[in-house]
Amino acid sequence: MLEVIDLHKSYQGQPLLEGVTFSVAAGETVCLLGASGSGKSTLLRIIAGLEEAERGRLLWEGEDLAGLPAHRRGFGLVFQDYALFPHLNVAENVAFGLRMQNRPRHEIEQRVAEALAGVNLSAFADRRVTDLSGGEQQRVALARALATRPRLLMFDEPLGALDRTLRQDLLDELRRLLRGGSTPAIYVTHDQEEAFAIADRLLLLHAGRIVRQGSPAEVWRRPGSAWAARFLGLGNVLAGRALGGARVETAFGVLETAQAADVPAGQPVSLLIRPGAARPGEGVNPLGGRVADLLFQNEHYRVTLDNGLTFHLDEAPPRGAFLALHVPPEGVEWLL
Repeated sequence: MLEVIDLHKSYQGQPLLEGVTFSVAAGETVCLLGASGSGKSTLLRIIAGLEEAERGRLLWEGEDLAGLPAHRRGFGLVFQDYALFPHLNVAENVAFGLRMQNRPRHEIEQRVAEALAGVNLSAFADRRVTDLSGGEQQRVALARALATRPRLLMFDEPLGALDRTLRQDLLDELRRLLRGGSTPAIYVTHDQEEAFAIADRLLLLHAGRIVRQGSPAEVWRRPGSAWAARFLGLGNVLAGRALGGARVETAFGVLETAQAADVPAGQPVSLLIRPGAARPGEGVNPLGGRVADLLFQNEHYRVTLDNGLTFHLDEAPPRGAFLALHVPPEGVEWLL
């Protein structure tokens, strides 16, 4: 439905978006995940029509959106700061976009009622928005976007101002609404938990470029680059030099991988060792060290060694003790 083709944008003479290309299909939720300053919010504003790209194209069902103002694109946008009108009550806020479209009164009332029911706020229609909690205000903002029946829903860090409990509740609500409809959505966030929970497809944005895309499971299993693995917190990323075949020289010694990579000997490479890959005792790929820190997390202990490596173990080793560990070759992943 939406096609973003080779978008470029700079800020103060520095590139902000460099050749961004992706598409969004009917009913699909695409999540733009990246650190602050990666260009994701700017990209969303360009799609919304609030900013212009310096180069590239935006197509909706094959129609070029160039020059089409924001209010004529039929897209709904939900911001982090709610952007509600404090002098209007809940129902009046939800009705605002419909009134701007000059919809008949009975249609406005019907759509407002449907939108409030969809976010479980039917009983709040006459309340002042300033009397609502942060989570309730964000639900009102979502209802306002839904009431206009947008062709595309866009979310710009919508849960960033909420505490953890409210964020989880509203995230569950968003998942229910997006999974139950056919409206495509673009969701911008820097929060990995949100992204993996809500996305049908993830786009990792780094330095203005999409460096990895795929389903949450695909991105998690194959991050594709050292940056992506570090950003997602997948484990220990080691720099090394290919020795040919399945062997890599690193600062921790020569490590064996399960499969050879098509990399010439001497080329710099990176390896990923996930925290759960290590096994106690001696063996291939020894990566032991003294226990510098120990933290219980859920059902395992996060053990940090004095060499900076971190592993997950079932049993807690003594702090300061030398811990012998090894990693089977299948636990050493290429990052190319």
